[in-house]
Amino acid sequence: MKRNTIFGLLVVAIVAITVLNFLTVGENSEDYIERLETDRKDKNSFMLSSTSPLTEEDKRDFKGLNYYPIDENFKVTAKLTLIDKKQPIFIPSTTGEELKYIPFAYADFKINGSQQRVILYQDWEEKDPNKLSLMFADDTSARETYGGGRYLDVQYRNTNAVTIDFNNAYNPYCHFNAEFSCPIPPRENMLDIAIEAGEKLYKVD
Repeated sequence: MKRNTIFGLLVVAIVAITVLNFLTVGENSEDYIERLETDRKDKNSFMLSSTSPLTEEDKRDFKGLNYYPIDENFKVTAKLTLIDKKQPIFIPSTTGEELKYIPFAYADFKINGSQQRVILYQDWEEKDPNKLSLMFADDTSARETYGGGRYLDVQYRNTNAVTIDFNNAYNPYCHFNAEFSCPIPPRENMLDIAIEAGEKLYKVD
């Protein structure tokens, strides 16, 4: 399946989260949790839609996606160090295809007392220049979460910091259907801690 089709479909599932991130500065914990719970219910509905990555057989058995409990400790502010020479690179995918991305910035943050650094990327085919991609793996990968890593969309606002909310971490489409081609997290984004937030392994009961 073509890459632009994959990511076009994915936008439908995550656009509400991206928009709401602009509107939630200063929201209290109760509103934050309620918003994420609503987003998760909406995504369950999406997984049964015609643009879902699930096969028709899996849709018949679908009981809902699996998540860690919402934990605000996994919502962090990361300091950015912009990469001066933004040269495109190719990142291997789950199907052997190489996908084009631009390394945009290093993001440094502390989570549960542990200092971490990741690289945020711009998708070569992304039309929004302020939408960045974080592809990562961590100590939960291949145990409680998808072994191929998880993704996060990060909104850049022309400042020296961004919000990274791992409660919004989601599984790539290839976790649900091997026909999809998904970028594999680069070595620099292999975290040495357990990110117990966001989507867990999907299993059909």
